[in-house]
Amino acid sequence: MNIPNLITTARLVITALVFVCLQVGMSWPDRLQPLAWVAFGLFLIAAFTDFLDGYLARKWNLVTAFGRVADPFADKILITGSLVMLLQFPAAMQVLTGWYVVVVIAREFLVTAVRGVVEASGQAFPADRLGKYKMVAQCWTVGALMTMVAGTDIWHWAAVAGYWVSLLLTVVSGANYVYKARQVLFGGAL
Repeated sequence: MNIPNLITTARLVITALVFVCLQVGMSWPDRLQPLAWVAFGLFLIAAFTDFLDGYLARKWNLVTAFGRVADPFADKILITGSLVMLLQFPAAMQVLTGWYVVVVIAREFLVTAVRGVVEASGQAFPADRLGKYKMVAQCWTVGALMTMVAGTDIWHWAAVAGYWVSLLLTVVSGANYVYKARQVLFGGAL
């Protein structure tokens, strides 16, 4: 277990703490505001570790099979889990919709399946820039929604903008992955 992999593993633990804070806040509304701010802070740390583990793994040449699986898994849990948790808060539901969450989750299933098929054929299929931009936009959106749950509306505009930008990038990046994998998936039919 190297340092980038430990950071990835820590992201999963931090993500679980985000969910605990949100769930406890939902169960005890009088504690929601401070717990939502804690969840927001933990979410920012987890989002930063997404950049850090990949950067260190490439810089130190420590890319491993575990990291190639665990890093995108941790990202998917962080984003999709946070979105699912946020669906229970009326403040977040001012912006967040169930169908948006379904689109995000469906895209993650699709990309994971496509990546698995392509890599099983012996080809590397790393994340691309659109996927990275999508992750940044989703982190922006989730963070802004958490501040709304914490009781501030000053980031409402950021949540709305992030919602639409991340939705566009989610769909476009998912279609881009399918397009890039067309040779393996369709025998070049596209």
